[in-house]
Amino acid sequence: MTLTITSEADTWRRNTAAGRWYGLGRYYAMFPRGFLHDVISHLTSPNDLVLDPFCGRGNAPFVATVLGRRALAVDINPIAWLYTAAKQEPAPDVDDVTARLDELARSQRPTDQRSRHRFETMAWAPQVRGLLRAARRDLQWRTSVVDRTLMAFVALHMQDKLGSGLSNSLSPTIALSPEYSVEWWTEADMARPPDVDPVAVLKDKIRRRYKYGIPAQATSEVLLGDSRAELPRQPAGEAMLLVTSPPYCGVTDYWNDHWLRLWLLGHQFGQDWKRTSKFSHQMAYRELITSVFRESDRILRDEATILVRSDQRRRTADLCIAAIRDVWPDRQLLQLPTSAALAGTSNGHGRGGTKSREIDFLLPGAGADSWARSRGFRRVEASG
Repeated sequence: MTLTITSEADTWRRNTAAGRWYGLGRYYAMFPRGFLHDVISHLTSPNDLVLDPFCGRGNAPFVATVLGRRALAVDINPIAWLYTAAKQEPAPDVDDVTARLDELARSQRPTDQRSRHRFETMAWAPQVRGLLRAARRDLQWRTSVVDRTLMAFVALHMQDKLGSGLSNSLSPTIALSPEYSVEWWTEADMARPPDVDPVAVLKDKIRRRYKYGIPAQATSEVLLGDSRAELPRQPAGEAMLLVTSPPYCGVTDYWNDHWLRLWLLGHQFGQDWKRTSKFSHQMAYRELITSVFRESDRILRDEATILVRSDQRRRTADLCIAAIRDVWPDRQLLQLPTSAALAGTSNGHGRGGTKSREIDFLLPGAGADSWARSRGFRRVEASG
């Protein structure tokens, strides 16, 4: 294997396009950039394929393609797909994005600013409601690169801390229920949303992100759907690295915690417990990740490395170990406990305290043994 090791500090400076675009999107359990840079730089070569079947906001495929590796990413959540696809192929010209924003503002209908719910009245000023409803109706985010890029910015900033985006005070990541939010704003004497110009705010956010252009990236494919259905359609034996973080068992609800941004993408207003993605049923969870690992194995080369980040809770970790051993029973399995670099990183994404601890499981491929030893990985005993 011929390695090309680039400096993490040089690649991800804030005054580079890659450094600016890496942070687009807010999502759960995001891989740390330094971790991904280390793994991908040392365990793959340029033009190798990196696979992430639970890609979230797309940190792994983004780092891979910036480092000259190809990427295949899949996620079933439309918000995760939107962020990933926008980062993997942002619209090349910032003026096209801002011009589309102006078109969107002009396309508003008289009824778009009308509030349909007390939550809307308190969450956004009328002009913001109008723009959100126009975006929900008019942006072709699935098929148009420009519309998808713009929609990623609208989704990101429609829900934010007071004074940072378009909304009244809201968690930047988790969307609490409309009823809870209304009650909280009322008790906090914050029933009136900020009077902001959404076009001006978004243009400023967009131009800041584009300040250094867009990053040079290798090719990638980002699929919206269930990996169990999408991966069988992919060519076999191409990927040199599987790096992924499956959903954690019974911890977070990847659908309902994003209901507000999902509404922007055309889904119902409010939480929908029929579509819950909390993965509370342990056997169903094990069957899910086992099936995805099995489909991933078909895509991997024989000498590929497999790295899976799991929650350290025994419920998730044990099920993850069992799924890995179901699919790769004859391969050496190593582990390395880890934790969020900053408490606030975990706290701000739905986890905190002891919940911030995670564990990496590694099945080393060609050339990965020395890297694994240097990073402190240890063998997982047969008992798990």
